[in-house]
Amino acid sequence: MIEPLMAQDFSASGVSELDDVLGNGVKEFSIPGAVALVTNGERNIYLNAFGMSGSESKKPMTSDAIFRIASMTKPITSIGVLQLLENGKIGLDDPISEHLIDLPQFEVFDKFDFDDGSYTTRPAQNEVTIRHLLTHTSGVAYNFNSLELTRLGKSLANPTYPLQHEPGDKWTYGASTRLLGDLIMEKTGQGLFEFFKESLLRPLDMNETFFEVPEDDAGRVVTIHQRTNKAFAEIKNPKKITAPEYGDGGLNSTASDYAKFLRMLLNKGTSDNGKLVLRPETIEMLASNHIGELRTELQPMARPTFAREFPVPESRGVDYWGLGFQIAGADSELGRSKGSLSWAGIFNTKFWVDREKNIGAILFMQYLPFEDKAHLEMLSRFEEMIYKNLKSGFGE
Repeated sequence: MIEPLMAQDFSASGVSELDDVLGNGVKEFSIPGAVALVTNGERNIYLNAFGMSGSESKKPMTSDAIFRIASMTKPITSIGVLQLLENGKIGLDDPISEHLIDLPQFEVFDKFDFDDGSYTTRPAQNEVTIRHLLTHTSGVAYNFNSLELTRLGKSLANPTYPLQHEPGDKWTYGASTRLLGDLIMEKTGQGLFEFFKESLLRPLDMNETFFEVPEDDAGRVVTIHQRTNKAFAEIKNPKKITAPEYGDGGLNSTASDYAKFLRMLLNKGTSDNGKLVLRPETIEMLASNHIGELRTELQPMARPTFAREFPVPESRGVDYWGLGFQIAGADSELGRSKGSLSWAGIFNTKFWVDREKNIGAILFMQYLPFEDKAHLEMLSRFEEMIYKNLKSGFGE
């Protein structure tokens, strides 16, 4: 078990260095805008905004800007599933078909002809379990990391498309968590956001995280940009900003609101106001390796304008998965500790939680493609500068 360190902080010079590396990076790479945050287990110790929330409007980015966090919805859904586990409503190794009885039988791609798009499938030999879905070992993919689904012109996400491989055989990122959202609704009889509000968002005082942005807050929503070569094209926000209530994506949030979720993980399942969201032993369980000898591996670049290759090379074959989170399999020379939890959203929103160093960090941008080189360089510089300047009660 990881014991928490004394509260971390930054000196004034450390804050200045973070400001410089982020502000200069936004200008260097012509990134429209970004918000960055660092928190310890008690409070935010760094928060600033850079650039613009919209390149055409030239509206300055603000630290309370609302971002589409996309797949950063997945960790929230995963915590909800673990609440069901604590309440005895599910088991990790239950087949998902035992709880979602209307699911079609899972099929696995058998043969595929990329020339004409013809293919055959076979029934999956293994059951898809809740643990498979939490760890992305089910075989479910997205079209942006499946050459087969892209060739077939399949829509972005459908967890009942043919599987990339036999459940449990490999790590493949995909829409598995959408089925977990369906599981929550089935077991609770609630809508997904209704459940989130009651069981997670209200206990955590996360008042600015929602699938549908309230009309009064729409002006704070950052626009999405699409990179084309070195330029960015802005995709203007619709009048009503909303998304389907899916477990694998769709939430909108601010950096400060999402930081409350990160502090819950740092504080062994307890919110800022002392409410127990998950038991400490469940936090330890989710932060453990649940994929055995498997490791993260290169995901194909099936739609280059939407997502580049991921995860980053230094994590492939090294990082593993817990219950809803990627886990660092080794210490970073200039950054996060082994065992740190992380994940991301398709519009280049990122977070990690370093329980050993007692910090969480967020870097929000809002553009495509995912894992763009400029974003990754900014993330790397941000991380290095955090750990270079971090000060703790142990005199580091």
